[in-house]
Amino acid sequence: MKDLVSCFSEHAVRISDVACSGAANAAAGAPEAAGGGGGGGGGGRAVAVSAVTTVYRSRLSASGKELLLEVTWSRAPDGPALSVAVHEAAAASRHRGAGNAAPRHLHKKKGSGTFTAGSCVVGVFWDYAAARYAAGGAGPEPASGFYVAVVADAEFVLLLGDLSRGYVERLHGGIPIAGSRMARRRERFVGCGCWSTKARFLEAGAEHEIGVVLLDGDAEACVTVDGRKVVQLRRLRWNFRGSHTIFLDGGAPVDMTWDLHGWLFHAGAGPPHASSSSSCAVFTFQVRGASETRLWTEDDDADAGEEQEKPPAPSSGRRQKPGGVGASGQGFCLLIQGFRGFSKST
Repeated sequence: MKDLVSCFSEHAVRISDVACSGAANAAAGAPEAAGGGGGGGGGGRAVAVSAVTTVYRSRLSASGKELLLEVTWSRAPDGPALSVAVHEAAAASRHRGAGNAAPRHLHKKKGSGTFTAGSCVVGVFWDYAAARYAAGGAGPEPASGFYVAVVADAEFVLLLGDLSRGYVERLHGGIPIAGSRMARRRERFVGCGCWSTKARFLEAGAEHEIGVVLLDGDAEACVTVDGRKVVQLRRLRWNFRGSHTIFLDGGAPVDMTWDLHGWLFHAGAGPPHASSSSSCAVFTFQVRGASETRLWTEDDDADAGEEQEKPPAPSSGRRQKPGGVGASGQGFCLLIQGFRGFSKST
């Protein structure tokens, strides 16, 4: 009974209070060694980033309307694929799906398109035909040489990529640019054992490297921040769900939760290509004080059929602000999902 209680207890761990031992340091370095920030491999199996989805919040200066913009980069047979969705934040908060537009899958590598999202007229302009990617082909998200520009009600609400500013100045210099900030980011990894990514949790904070390593045949796991172990999880078949609080950027609390039930107990269930988001490992990192308590994990099962085409993540957006807690009180959330192999949902 004591073990059952301890499975769900909360702990607070300061990064400065916990240092990596030799074994943990070796594990923490594995993602970088295995390839370009996309994670390492357990048992010699390489890790790949199958999809990256980033959600931005933008407020129109004329009407004050707040929009949620989802940008997804994913893997497709002919290379990276891009999709964009725009939702009215007020409608989405009242009822999931109300006022939302389905993701628009942009099948060409360069082009433009228009659609409606609620009461907004949205235009998307993009070009990633000559985009450059991280060394080693770690993921489908471009690193440079691209732009994605989204216009809503005659305002630019999102600019991504190192070429976006030049595109705006060259062709659309008279259109106002609304401010935006990154609200959530989800990365899906395929491959066993070692996943790594980077995230900025506070607007004024530093960018941190977040690593998740499964050890000893999935019996243990550790979470690292900037190469230092902050959480050590043992006896995972008992401790497969739980939470910790870590402190970043001078003491700002970030709530971390994990759910390894699907990874441990559902991995062998069903056909090899079954579409299921319940068979993965899930780690979330949410800035404390956010008013949003519902995490992406609640959306995954409903969206599993769309995820293959729907991934994102900005790398060089000019106007979006990374992380932080906005006026709406919603803090940045990073979600890491790890799958053992490719399926319809990854």
